[in-house]
Amino acid sequence: MNIVGVGTIAMDVLYKVNRLPEEDGFSLIEERKLLEGGSAANVVVQASRLGTQCGFFAQLGDDELGKEFKKGLEREKIDTRGVRIKQAGTTLSTKIVVGQEGKKFILLDMGDSFLELKSEDMDISLIRSADIFYTDLLPREPAIYALASAKKAGLKTVFNLQVGLPLMEIFEVTRDDIVAALKLVDVFAPCRESFLQLTESDNLELGINRFKEMFNYEGLLLLTLGKQGSVAVFDDLILKTPSFKVEVQDTTGAGDSFIGSFMYAYYIRKLDLKRAMRFASAAAALTCTRTGARTSPELKEVLDVLNNKEENNE
Repeated sequence: MNIVGVGTIAMDVLYKVNRLPEEDGFSLIEERKLLEGGSAANVVVQASRLGTQCGFFAQLGDDELGKEFKKGLEREKIDTRGVRIKQAGTTLSTKIVVGQEGKKFILLDMGDSFLELKSEDMDISLIRSADIFYTDLLPREPAIYALASAKKAGLKTVFNLQVGLPLMEIFEVTRDDIVAALKLVDVFAPCRESFLQLTESDNLELGINRFKEMFNYEGLLLLTLGKQGSVAVFDDLILKTPSFKVEVQDTTGAGDSFIGSFMYAYYIRKLDLKRAMRFASAAAALTCTRTGARTSPELKEVLDVLNNKEENNE
């Protein structure tokens, strides 16, 4: 197996509205869809769509959403031996409201299954059989346990901090947990919000400088910045990669697509950092041209975009 993941799953209920409402305001629902999602699951699905052998750990309820979610992973050729089903359980779900310009907000229903996954429920031999371990550090106990086990077994480790520190604390993941995890991580990819909170800074450049000073992190730092592109920081190298210009339909899942594609390009295809960043940027851009978190591209689509850019000297 190439990549095994432990992290967030969700069944998404997507609402497209005529505009995002202001406080006490109303919006018109134009479309409603049920879509499989969850940040970590989306990352692993993207890697699988590129031809990577992937497995996943999580706990679902035995409700309709949980059954459909597991079927979705299997359709994506994900190894689900690590997916547990809680009897009479409720699967985590999200309500995603998307405006016409692709901006969104998300409402989260945790259910009673996802956070109850335990370390003893996990088959560590399945993790040790992989080359790369991915996590967003949720659920806390099994994710930290699996990360330490993966590092000890010599896997490449990737930590994608997808939400801000206050929300992580609601999930009982503390700042100290995050800092401790950095010592076990080869690639750290925080969202902009969590990165600025972690570095206690108010701008990105200051945050990058403070990050080095505060944590003595020896791995690769990846930052995705939407239309502003992405940044990789390794030792004294700061590599900035512009985003691809596309007609945006929905930005949901773009960051997940970036990380899943980056792991494939950097660790599986063994591209250099610059080419891996560009590959991941192309995949994320394609995801933005579609609606929903599970609209990440296949390998041929990404290669076609990159080849077209090269032919036009862009």
